Amino acid sequence: MSFRLTKYRDDAAMTKALVVASCNALDMSQNGTPQSLLLSGGSSPVAFYTALGAAPLDWSHIHMALVDERWVDADNDGSNTRLINTTLRAQAAGAAPFVEMKTLHPTPQEAAPLVAADYAKLPPIGLSILGMGPDAHTASWFEKAAEYDAVSAADAPLGVAGITVPETSVTGIYLDRITITGSFLGGSAQVFLILKGDTRLSLFEQCMNQDLSASPIGRAAKILGDRLHVFALTGEQ
Repeated sequence: MSFRLTKYRDDAAMTKALVVASCNALDMSQNGTPQSLLLSGGSSPVAFYTALGAAPLDWSHIHMALVDERWVDADNDGSNTRLINTTLRAQAAGAAPFVEMKTLHPTPQEAAPLVAADYAKLPPIGLSILGMGPDAHTASWFEKAAEYDAVSAADAPLGVAGITVPETSVTGIYLDRITITGSFLGGSAQVFLILKGDTRLSLFEQCMNQDLSASPIGRAAKILGDRLHVFALTGEQ
């Protein structure tokens, strides 16, 4: 695989590096062209989002959207929208337009075509932020879900899809979700994958050393190739 891997021993140093790299990827000073920033949830990017939110970018030209979302309201503790609003968008980045995924539809499957239409109107994706769970899922690409093959496909017909996942220790109670598909992820100019801890890094490397189609993170890496930059914090977290 042709991805780039950078390891850090210090969380603050990795956060600083992520902010600098993100600002470089999203810098509007050259031509002022709007672009999109796709954001994942989870605990790993919290410090990074908080720091990035204060960066002196022209946020009005950066359109934010989610990589995936649990089918809960924005005030729910499990909401990725809530995470973004309380970290990244709580500062200067609050000036950025933000496209949410959660709608009033009863299921993400019903909402997906409308959300996909909204996502299709976004400017080009300058940067996407990914994480990886202990089961090697990324976005909401869970292997045991009936929709897994469809949502992770590089040629998925829509950019956004609903997915219902079996309950595990990783999913918790959040079984109904909405996520970008492989085809939409493939439109990213750059993608940063944030990994924290030796166990998570070892799992990622294991997935990269086998058939890439055998894991969700492998499928994402195969789609992205050298556009994928992995930021890994080593040492057990």
